[in-house]
Amino acid sequence: MKPVPPAIASGAPEGTEWFGGAVDRSTMTLRVHCPPDKREAVSLLLGHESDEERRSWRLSAPDSADADLDTQVEWMLSRLSSDLAAWRRVTSEYTVDIFCGLFLERTNSGVTLEPETMRKLADRGIQLGFDIYAP
Repeated sequence: MKPVPPAIASGAPEGTEWFGGAVDRSTMTLRVHCPPDKREAVSLLLGHESDEERRSWRLSAPDSADADLDTQVEWMLSRLSSDLAAWRRVTSEYTVDIFCGLFLERTNSGVTLEPETMRKLADRGIQLGFDIYAP
């Protein structure tokens, strides 16, 4: 758990429970839900091989210890085609989403996405979903 700053913690009554702050860790995977025999075609359109031998095409960003979702999205998109026509083809044929796991060590934590990140996802037709794991 990220510590509460000492100046704040020292003045709190005994038994104080801390809430709020940033999400502690995040995982992120871009998934193209396609049949296994279509993964190679998706790889060609997106310019990157699937990084897992599963049924669908997947690309996972490195975990983020401070839940920097913008950086994780940018990491993935920087490895993939910027051709929006290719993305439209993929998203018209298959469901495409980013599965994001948010891990909280306290209740009431939060995270944001920059408008530019949301625009990039929307331009590509990518859904963004969250699973939240609380303490």
